[in-house]
Amino acid sequence: MDTLKAIQVFVTIHQYGSFTKAADHLNYSRAMVSRYLEHLEEKFSTRLFQRNTRKISLTPAGEQALLYCENILQQEKLLYGLAAHEQHQGVIRISCSSFLFQMGVDKCIAQFRQLFPKVEFDIQLSESTIDLIEDRVDIAFRIAQNIADGLIARPVYPIPSSFCASPIYLNKIDTLTHPSQLIQHDCIVHYAQLSTWTFINREQQPQNYTVKSTFKSNDVLALHKICVEGCGIAMLPTYVVLNDLKHGNLNIVLPEYTAPDIMLSLVYTSRHHLPLISQKFIAFIQENLPILLKKHEDCI
Repeated sequence: MDTLKAIQVFVTIHQYGSFTKAADHLNYSRAMVSRYLEHLEEKFSTRLFQRNTRKISLTPAGEQALLYCENILQQEKLLYGLAAHEQHQGVIRISCSSFLFQMGVDKCIAQFRQLFPKVEFDIQLSESTIDLIEDRVDIAFRIAQNIADGLIARPVYPIPSSFCASPIYLNKIDTLTHPSQLIQHDCIVHYAQLSTWTFINREQQPQNYTVKSTFKSNDVLALHKICVEGCGIAMLPTYVVLNDLKHGNLNIVLPEYTAPDIMLSLVYTSRHHLPLISQKFIAFIQENLPILLKKHEDCI
């Protein structure tokens, strides 16, 4: 067993005067607390507590051991403080799509580095789903409904989408009244959707419809530009098309239907070996990026 944890258990039992209270504080079972104490007593070859049905008290050897154990825990705390200082520097490797980077990730990185000026960032801008381990990426910003097994995903904010097209394209076609007509139209699709889009009607009932994918790409900004050029109908993040909708470069199509939100998540490989500075960055993003995205949403 872990002797350092056993020392912590021993000191906590003394502080609370109870095996049960110590177990509650440490989030262990009472049986686990007892096993840790037995391990320490075997290690020291002495009894540390006198036990009866009403209370527990330190033995003379336990009183002496307590002084040493409290000192060990204090030294451990100082050592971790030194390590924490060292971990406030280093490189954070990030994977992020271009449009998300422009929608607030860039500002969050700048703000975070003001807090931790010794941190360096290695940023890969890509719409592709990369292998975090193979590409040595610490944290990926992903908009996806499914995350691969073995990865941890922390939700950050739901991203709304809009069905839209340029007036250039809409002036060439008959009025579009139902999603089932999209199979007859040029559609601009992301690799993640390909031939099927989901529409939600006014009764909040989702329905999948097949579309004709005339233009496809893994890059949202490329799809946006193609849509503005009048090449077809697209389902795009509303943040990307907001200014075009305001200025008439794009129009909403099928306004009685909405697209489902897709969750923006932070994805990484393991909680246990994540550097302290990366943990702090994740917490910072979860707190601050939704504020920036909400400002954009309020403008929609």
